[in-house]
Amino acid sequence: MSEKNKTKKAEEKELSKPVDLEKAFDELEEIILKLESDAIPLRESIELYGKGARLVADCRKELEGIEKEMVIIGENFAVDGEE
Repeated sequence: MSEKNKTKKAEEKELSKPVDLEKAFDELEEIILKLESDAIPLRESIELYGKGARLVADCRKELEGIEKEMVIIGENFAVDGEE
């Protein structure tokens, strides 16, 4: 298996795990600070941007799942006439 395929498989495995939102937000904050610093090479900036974009997508997916859970919980415990 090529190195590229190994990397892709590892990334797919990571994507299947639930996202630790607090950890992801902290990592995004670090990425933003690095990108705003102007002290990193272009190639590293592009890599950080890509990593940040993946983190945002993962967080969005996790938050959408949480929102669905909250709606279900709200529907299950709603008092008659309240929704």
